[in-house]
Amino acid sequence: QYDDMRSANLAASAPDRVASDDAACRPSGAPGSPGYDDCRKRLANQQASESQSHQRLVDQMMNEGAREAHGQ
Repeated sequence: QYDDMRSANLAASAPDRVASDDAACRPSGAPGSPGYDDCRKRLANQQASESQSHQRLVDQMMNEGAREAHGQ
């Protein structure tokens, strides 16, 4: 159930993120220009890195909780 809710939330936020990224990159050039494309790639890489960091934190918290549940 959590995965379904998470997927729905991600799908709902995707258009907002695209619009936000587009607005942030417009000053770098028109869509399709090298400056705009570089900006969008930079934002995508940043967001992927943040997502990976968040997932590592969640995994660490889950592992700590499992150890505590087993009395370790």
